[in-house]
Amino acid sequence: MKLAWIAALIGLSAANGANAQTLEYDCDTQAEHFSVLKAVQQGPSYKASGSISPRAIFPSKTYATIGVIDFEPDDKSWRARLGLTALVIKKREVVMATLEITRAGKSEEPVMLGSIEDFRMGGTYPISVTLGDSGGTATIGSNTVPIKLAAQGNINVSIICSGGEFLFTNLNIGG
Repeated sequence: MKLAWIAALIGLSAANGANAQTLEYDCDTQAEHFSVLKAVQQGPSYKASGSISPRAIFPSKTYATIGVIDFEPDDKSWRARLGLTALVIKKREVVMATLEITRAGKSEEPVMLGSIEDFRMGGTYPISVTLGDSGGTATIGSNTVPIKLAAQGNINVSIICSGGEFLFTNLNIGG
């Protein structure tokens, strides 16, 4: 009888441990500021996933309002950044999803995922980035694009927001 009780406790602890790997991050920063939640993954495969919900825009003339997942190796030779940019254009809130790649300090043309009408303030969208030694994928909402980057070694995975509020839920940045 005691063995069954101990086994049940171990099973419950393991289930609670699995749930503890995901978190909720209410990333809320004023205009001209940013906030970062960071983890380091060691590979050979790398992943960050969860849901993102744009909640508020604090307009700035200098910086866009963003909520992103950012992957960058220790040597900073490249960066992959997937997320939402929110702007106020002619008193209308506009939200768009982009994948931005930087190699050797040079930014490539951002890839837009879906259309502007696909994303709205207050909506909640799945978001994930996966990478490995032969590339990976970026997904936001129902849109997926390939990422042509080889990831090896330590990769810094960051959740970043700037100039607004983004709620990240079911967030797993530990791999």
